[in-house]
Amino acid sequence: MRVKISLISDKAVVLPKKFNHITQAVIYQLIDKISAKWLHDGGFKIEKRSFKLFTFSSIIEKGKYHQQKEMFTFPHAVSFYVSSPVAWILEQVAKNTAFSEKLMFGQNEMSISSVEIIKDDDITGNKIRINALTPIETHSTLLKGDGSKKTYYYSPTESEYSELINENLRKKWKAYYKESCPYNIKIKPVQMKYCRERIRSFKGTVIKGWTGHFWLEGEPEFLQFALAAGLGSRNSAGFGFIEMVGKRRSTKEC
Repeated sequence: MRVKISLISDKAVVLPKKFNHITQAVIYQLIDKISAKWLHDGGFKIEKRSFKLFTFSSIIEKGKYHQQKEMFTFPHAVSFYVSSPVAWILEQVAKNTAFSEKLMFGQNEMSISSVEIIKDDDITGNKIRINALTPIETHSTLLKGDGSKKTYYYSPTESEYSELINENLRKKWKAYYKESCPYNIKIKPVQMKYCRERIRSFKGTVIKGWTGHFWLEGEPEFLQFALAAGLGSRNSAGFGFIEMVGKRRSTKEC
């Protein structure tokens, strides 16, 4: 399930080039304070890992990028999606929009013009075509010869890309349902030439991921979970937001 949040201002919306943390802050602001703190400080834990179990799209409306200032200018009305398999997260976001007359979206004072609850289409088959609207990233931390660490980001052409995405999603399942995941998924590009590597920065960390169309194979229940939870790592930072191709109007990533 996901919600679409629409914001409006009396003037153009100006945001820095790296604004994922701003959207994330708005989402936390729309969750009840105690729940938001619990999510932010740890959330759903399994072994040494913790998951927030939500992700979000970029702004749907097309913005104009000003290279010299490294800023985006958007129209006075903007919107974005929040997705999660956790009903109470989306319920709180939707509920609290009714009590938020004004909020700050970066340096922009805005009002919430609407919130739309969207139920994902039921998946009945074992293979779906998805569009990664924000980069799906998966990585390993490697130890270099001098003892220092290096983060290696995988490409969809490498077998580890699908393997690690599957492993990550199985852990999310276990963290949420508190039981071992009985399913597996496989992901591969529909055509590699239509996938794009995206380099993003979140709170000072440079992150590499991939957008484009992919085939996702697995049990329907697990595919449904993937659609809501997002794929890969750093979902709560706005990575791995996906949707089924042809089922809904696509958003565009800036």
